[in-house]
Amino acid sequence: MAVQKPRGLQKEQPVLWLGMVGFAPAQRKSIEAAVARAAGSAQWRVCPFGDADGWWVNGAKCSITEGGRLKVAPGLPTEHTLRLELPEVDRPLAFAEPVAPANLEALCVFDPGAEAAIHATLGRFEKWLQPVRVRFALGAMLLARDTEDRRGTYHLSHRSTLLAVVDFQQGMAAIAPKAQPPDLWEATWEKRPSAAGLPPQGFKSSTITELAWTYVRRTDRDMLPPRYRTEKIYYRHVPRVPMRQLRDSQLMLLRELSAQPGTLQSLFQRTAVPLPQLAHDLACLYYAGSVTTSPETIEPGNDGNSMGLWPESVASTGGGDRSRQDLTAPAILERRPRPTPSTDG
Repeated sequence: MAVQKPRGLQKEQPVLWLGMVGFAPAQRKSIEAAVARAAGSAQWRVCPFGDADGWWVNGAKCSITEGGRLKVAPGLPTEHTLRLELPEVDRPLAFAEPVAPANLEALCVFDPGAEAAIHATLGRFEKWLQPVRVRFALGAMLLARDTEDRRGTYHLSHRSTLLAVVDFQQGMAAIAPKAQPPDLWEATWEKRPSAAGLPPQGFKSSTITELAWTYVRRTDRDMLPPRYRTEKIYYRHVPRVPMRQLRDSQLMLLRELSAQPGTLQSLFQRTAVPLPQLAHDLACLYYAGSVTTSPETIEPGNDGNSMGLWPESVASTGGGDRSRQDLTAPAILERRPRPTPSTDG
């Protein structure tokens, strides 16, 4: 039986984050304005360098050290000299011309003074970030489904092509390597026997939690439940997403909550993180299962130290009856998934 996409589901463009380094203030301002005017398959915004999906580096500020590292001199008073091991870079990287080191093999270069070149480079990045855009679309559909449809196994197909397999029982999903976001948005959902939850070879696996995280982190919608704006918030357990996907502000928030619970307003006072960003960070952590407004559901002794999130001196909130269901957590994320290789989100 084919199940159509959830009613009222609107196609969205994900927010993709761009980090820049080595650009002088006036040049950076000009580039940011051109980025804001780009029209493509994503919304691009500039963010701190370490949190970005893709990096732009001022080639004129680059040099190669004796050890073969890329060294980038700061362009802003607040920046520090950056050193990169190019073979270890795990995201799209482009260099603004001119590129100073003659021995630097830059795979992607652009003219920072030409808006068309800036937009073309963003377009290349969007193609490279196709897996992120696909996971965003699937995450949106998972969260939009009615509670009764969040059970069992589903195959998502478009024009007779299988695009994804979703196994709610195991908390897992797998996506075809050539799946495209437009096709996924139009896919039909067919409920299948539980034995059909094993994806075909070559499909890329993610947990449902990671897909939800990818969507919440990249949507402009307010995904924070209203009670989190008024009630006291508690640390529950380590986020069920790869640690490299957490922003510094989210790590700081987890550290604060593991030491002492607080309301949204008190967390704002303790962290000085702007309220809109604080609410967005909390929404991400909510869908990662890390925070709760029900103190009785806190997992005893789970303070994040086992994952190396912060120094051992940080206290745990502790306590609670683990047998009680956390009614403040997303229902589709409560099952403990089987181990799987993690993917970036």
